[in-house]
Amino acid sequence: MPVEAWIATAERWIESNVAGAPDLATFGFVMLIVLLLVLAAVLLSLIGSFVKTVRNASGARAARNDKSPGYRVLVARPAGRGGGWAWKWLLSALEAHLSEFNFGAPLKLFRTGTIRGGMETRALQRARKRLEVSNADMILWADRTGRPDGFVIHGLSRGGGLTAAEARAFSLRLPSRKAELGGRMPGVAAYLLARELQPALANPQSFRPEKMKLLSLALAELLEDVPALSLELRSRLESDFCASSVHVAEQSGDLEVLEQVVALRRLHLQDIRPDGDPARAVQAHMDLGRALLARATKQFDRKTVEEAVSHLSKVIEALQADPTIKRAQAASDAMYKAQNLLETRKRFAVNFGS
Repeated sequence: MPVEAWIATAERWIESNVAGAPDLATFGFVMLIVLLLVLAAVLLSLIGSFVKTVRNASGARAARNDKSPGYRVLVARPAGRGGGWAWKWLLSALEAHLSEFNFGAPLKLFRTGTIRGGMETRALQRARKRLEVSNADMILWADRTGRPDGFVIHGLSRGGGLTAAEARAFSLRLPSRKAELGGRMPGVAAYLLARELQPALANPQSFRPEKMKLLSLALAELLEDVPALSLELRSRLESDFCASSVHVAEQSGDLEVLEQVVALRRLHLQDIRPDGDPARAVQAHMDLGRALLARATKQFDRKTVEEAVSHLSKVIEALQADPTIKRAQAASDAMYKAQNLLETRKRFAVNFGS
């Protein structure tokens, strides 16, 4: 019958095109193994995430529970290739030099897990949260990229009495090659991070001259031989060296230090284009003017004083164009008018009042 013929045809097709029971069993076994491997990978990933969370939390709690005096710094493992040795390098640099640039203040370092994303919003939120939980003074994390200046250290600092929510964000670009991170580079990195941890270092007048003299000598050593240092970082170091040296010389009259500052700043003004880096040019004119005045105080020379006045005048001209200075001047003028109005009204009341 037609139905029986159709059934026979279907049976022959199934037998020739559909795998038999042994093949299906083998396929099912292989899929089971694959499923178990996927589940194992997911489980290991969850365990790894849990371990990282516990480790990060334990590092933050250790910092919070530490009651010893001094600064507490949370250091995260750098992200990217070579993060392990970069972490060891950074920890070693901080342990060796950070207290030195904070005038011997005690220091405790605490390790925490990697924070990925650089200065992106989520990374900053994660870092700020750890800073809040740990109650540390500063948290550092870093990225390792393939660029020549690809060792980028990011941080949040509570320097100056800020809360974790107010902590200032900053980034520091260092060379990425191991060979360029030797020599004095650990001291350079430690100083620049100490400057973020203690912002008053950028204002030498906040410290006694004897302390600033130690800092000035240390900065002079750092500037001697750091060929891999970028122009931006070198300018920052030189600016701090000049400011601290002038502050010391104004009190001690050390003419040798003043000559170093004068020579350094004159060289900078030759290299800087007027429209290239206005902030750096203003700082150079300021340092040079103050150094020349300090030298003239010890060894009076009319031309030296006139040159100092010329440099300081350029500083005043540049600052007068600053919008913030203009607003401050406008506020000061308005306050003067208000005080003058009150004084006029007071005299009127005394002379003509009943």
